[in-house]
Amino acid sequence: MLRKQRQSAHHRLFSFILGWILLVVINPNVLAVNADDFKQLVTDDAHPVQFKQSSSVKIAVVYPGFQSSDYWQRSIRSLTGRLDAIELDYHLDVRFSAPAEGVDLQVRQIKSVLSKEPDYLILTINSLQQQRIVELLLEQDKPKIIVQNLTKPVEEWFDFQPFLYVGFDHAQGALELADYFKARFPKGTPYGLLLWNKGVVSDQRGLTFERAVSGYHDLKASYFTNASREMAKAQALALITEYPEIKYIYACTTDVALGAVDALHELGREDIVINGWGGGLAEIEAFERGDLDVLLMRMNDQNGVAIAEAISLDRQKKEVPLVFSGDFSVLHNNSTPEILRTLISKAFIYSGP
Repeated sequence: MLRKQRQSAHHRLFSFILGWILLVVINPNVLAVNADDFKQLVTDDAHPVQFKQSSSVKIAVVYPGFQSSDYWQRSIRSLTGRLDAIELDYHLDVRFSAPAEGVDLQVRQIKSVLSKEPDYLILTINSLQQQRIVELLLEQDKPKIIVQNLTKPVEEWFDFQPFLYVGFDHAQGALELADYFKARFPKGTPYGLLLWNKGVVSDQRGLTFERAVSGYHDLKASYFTNASREMAKAQALALITEYPEIKYIYACTTDVALGAVDALHELGREDIVINGWGGGLAEIEAFERGDLDVLLMRMNDQNGVAIAEAISLDRQKKEVPLVFSGDFSVLHNNSTPEILRTLISKAFIYSGP
């Protein structure tokens, strides 16, 4: 049995090497772009494509775009802005839903866009149900799947992965905010945690933060908010009523942060610090008003640019990295207006201020 396993392993290795040789020698146009080069391509100015375009690229998008955060709408504008800038011929089919509307609507939207046989389908994964949907799509040869707002590959899929994961690393962002709060508040500081709904975002943004400050700050309570600003306000009111001594509330998303701000205004508790998560227009305005003390600001348009450049490279039969993760900057109450303006121009290259 062991000999057979070794023979099988040797056979797979030989097949891999032979396949690689055939790929490079027989079809030298198929080249891989490494992660550093791809990041440079995304952050550089646009350059029009030089290859012959035989047909329009069909791109379908299914986003939970109806929420306070403008991340998803800006993603569309940055995607189309870069596609136009590199002069890639394309057709875009976009469907939006609200996060709380459930997976059933997204399934109907996916079926609708698939009926038009797109070359690429861009969607997101936050729940196990959504993961199962993508698994079914991966079993098909077409379209190629782009998973947005997730930069950690799904381990259960092993080598059976989508074309691209793109977004901003939730866990890395949470760690940057944890560093800020640990530097600002002394050991033993009581705080509260407001999560989104159950799923990837709450796990990677919320639980990562909780672990990072564990043993240094004192978590009094955590609440899910059902991806709703109204529910976030209600949960923040309950949190502050039960634990009035808390010094800050860690919020996992824009809707959650703004709901917590609503609660502070109602209670007149301007002493409690709240963070923003994403740095879109609604958060920037709240930051300028003084409602938010710190913003984790994504260089938002990098994800749309990355998708556009990845599609362009794929049309040239060049392989792209499996994961692209964009950059963050942290804005706090000591940041100057000049710093804010610089970051806004950097973050919203195509989607506008």
